[in-house]
Parts: sequence; structure tokens; C-alpha cells
Amino acid sequence: MREIAMEIQEIKQELKNQEEKVDRTIKELELLRQISTDNLMAVLELRKYHEGLSREFKDFKDEMKAFKDEINKKWGDLANRLGTLTEDIFAPGIPYLVKNLGYKVKERMLNVEYKKDGMYNQYDVIVIAEDKDGKDVAFVAEVKSQLRAEHFDDFKTKLKNLIIYKPEYENKKIIPVLAAFNIPEDLVNLANKREVLLVRMGGEYLEPLNPDVVK
Repeated sequence: MREIAMEIQEIKQELKNQEEKVDRTIKELELLRQISTDNLMAVLELRKYHEGLSREFKDFKDEMKAFKDEINKKWGDLANRLGTLTEDIFAPGIPYLVKNLGYKVKERMLNVEYKKDGMYNQYDVIVIAEDKDGKDVAFVAEVKSQLRAEHFDDFKTKLKNLIIYKPEYENKKIIPVLAAFNIPEDLVNLANKREVLLVRMGGEYLEPLNPDVVK
């Protein structure tokens, strides 16, 4: 009987130990569940925060794009107004400049537009004049606020197109004129090579920088 009692006691002790293990396992699982839940909540909060930042960043990018577009539009408007102002200042004086160069002015045209076969060009000033020998000469002027080297090639193309619009100009001597407030000195040599008359603001309204090209 004593041995049976001891075995029963050992079984009870083993059951107690197993119960304690089960309790510890349950507590560990509960702790793990709590940690997982906390981590999940943290991840969800982080994702929510990240989504909020993404929306704010997108809104910021949209605002910056709108701001940039508005600035570009204002710069474009300002450039257009400046270009119009420059033309308004220079264009009326070109015929008088032609007269001062010794030519008889026969016809003057401002802001002339031509279209043909899908082509379009606008010419700031065209002056038809007569030289000392009685021959017609066409002064074709382009007005810029700031003259740059690439303007020469652009202007050359427009002059070629002018003959297409007005075939009668083919029998006239055409003198290209580039007028600007600011003309870099290094462009004078280029103008001489291209036989382009450069004009700027001077003491007496408009003055030619290289009048020899018209002689």
C-alpha cells in the first residue's frame, strides 16, 4: 500500500508540474499575442502616418508645380510685354534711320505677317527705299531686347521665307537689320560677315553700329 501511495503522490506531482508548464505556456502565448498585437498596431499606425506623409508630399508637389507654372506664365507674359515694348520703341525709328543712311523711303510696314503653304512669319519692320542710283532696296528689321548669336540664323531663315511670300523682293537688294537694346561687342564681327546692319539706342534715338555693310 505504501508503494501505491508513493506512486499516486508522484503522479500528483507530475500533474502539478504539467499544469505549471501549461500555465507558463499560456502566459507566454498571451504575451506573444500581446506583442504581436502591439506590433501590428504599430505597423498600422506607421503605415497610416506614411500614407499621411505621402498625401502631404503629393499636395506639396502639386502646389509647387502650380506655383512653377504660374511663375513661368508670369515670366512669359513679362517677356512678351518686354518684346512688345522693345518693338514699340525701335520699329517707328527704322524708317528714319534708313533716311539718315542716304536712302529715299518709299514705303514702310510695321508688324507684317505672311502665311503661305502652311508657313508663317512675322516681320517687325519692312522699309522699301530707293538708293542713289534709283534702285529699290528692302530693309527688313528684326527687333530684340537682347541680341544673341542664334538670332542671326533664325533671321536668315525668315529672310529666305520672305522671297517665298513676296517673289517681287527677289529683284530687290535686301538689307537685314537686327536692332536691340543690348548688343554684345563680339556679335559685331559676326554681323559684318553676315552683312547684317546692327542698330541700337544712341544719342540721337537709333544709331547703326556697322553702317559700312550698307555701302
